[in-house]
Amino acid sequence: MNIPRAKRMWVQIGDDLKTGHWEDIPEPDHFPTDGFAQVDSYVSRLLGSSARFTSVIIATPDQQIAVSLWQHVGLSEFTLSVEWRSEPEQERAVRKFFSARGLSTSHDYLAGNGTVPDATRCIGYFMPSDVQFITGLTKDVLGQIYHLREQDALDFTYQERHEAAS
Repeated sequence: MNIPRAKRMWVQIGDDLKTGHWEDIPEPDHFPTDGFAQVDSYVSRLLGSSARFTSVIIATPDQQIAVSLWQHVGLSEFTLSVEWRSEPEQERAVRKFFSARGLSTSHDYLAGNGTVPDATRCIGYFMPSDVQFITGLTKDVLGQIYHLREQDALDFTYQERHEAAS
């Protein structure tokens, strides 16, 4: 199933939904082969950015699999979502994977997906700001959790925000 790519997203920093705003999502950079080989350069850009908020979404071209890395005023995070009702084994695998690496959650909540108010489990993990660590972890998540191969196609959507969240 090919899910259409989202064109806009709600951006907020903190818990108050009223302080957020809608923002356009740029077209991703598409790599039809060897997607894993691109991870290091995007993680380097993310961690090297002087922007107040920087993110990179790494996804399969069909949008079935996606993870997000972001940095906000020097704090790095890895986020993903799981359809917990239909994929309970994936949620367990994610929790086991990050727990085994001693990483603590930054957020863990249920979110709506269409007409189902609690369909998606959103989980974030704090990360050390280390290019090699985050690159290796990202490749491991893509390979071990999502069963992607190094040669598979990946899309990378990179964004920087220099101003404070409005």
